[in-house]
Amino acid sequence: MGAKLAVILAMAAAGAAGAQPAERPRGCEAVAAQPQTLPGAESFTYEAAGRDLRLHVYPAAGGGAAQPAILFFFGGGWRQGDVRAFEGQAQAMAQKGMVAVLADYRVTCRDGTTAAESAQDAMAAYDWLRAHAAELKIDPERVVLAGGSAGGHLALATAMRAADRPAALVLFNPAVDLVSIAPALRLSPEAARAISPSALPAGGLPPTMIFHGQADVTVPIQTVRDFCRRASEAGRRCELHEYAGQTHGFFNSRAEDPAIGASPYADTLARAIAFLQGLELARP
Repeated sequence: MGAKLAVILAMAAAGAAGAQPAERPRGCEAVAAQPQTLPGAESFTYEAAGRDLRLHVYPAAGGGAAQPAILFFFGGGWRQGDVRAFEGQAQAMAQKGMVAVLADYRVTCRDGTTAAESAQDAMAAYDWLRAHAAELKIDPERVVLAGGSAGGHLALATAMRAADRPAALVLFNPAVDLVSIAPALRLSPEAARAISPSALPAGGLPPTMIFHGQADVTVPIQTVRDFCRRASEAGRRCELHEYAGQTHGFFNSRAEDPAIGASPYADTLARAIAFLQGLELARP
């Protein structure tokens, strides 16, 4: 999946397993604790797993009951990452009439865990959101899952494994093949296949939009092309937007890219909103 990701995963593998390690794994010293609240959001604990795992909920502009929602998962190689990574996109989606939610989950540097526990938490966050839909003024049948890199994997794996499938997926350079890197992830081949989109049935995939840089060496674009082709062959909608010359995490860049006439941040956000508007999940 690329030399850069292999280095990240090797560092992750240096950590001992457990809910809360006595010492941080090597290379994790600068990883800060997650915030418990965020400005403008209402925060809830959806799971206690050695520490409180929180969802930060931005209400839909205009109010009303039973609004569509979008749940974001941050990236960081299942090792680190900041729950605020998609704060800008979440606030923009809230202005388009969606309840927008940022999810924390366990990672190696904070919790000594693997991608398997991260996937458990993502499913728990999605289930909690649906179970509390009335309280949060959400339509449980119109929940979108989103995320970048490892967070894109979590959104995608949750969608493919959930009994109640989400309404759509918006993914930013998602990791889709965990099988080939199972040893580096400290996972057995069986455990990796159980959460790897490359190995999960694609027949129930909801409408999916993926943004990916062609120069991404962390998650090579060919892995995503292969996934989308398999989904299309199963009769599912999988739109892949490729960005020439862009590398991993490009969607965070606010610098204008002459090739697209906008910054990658602005372009991917606008395309994501248009995609959700076409599905009647975001307001025009």
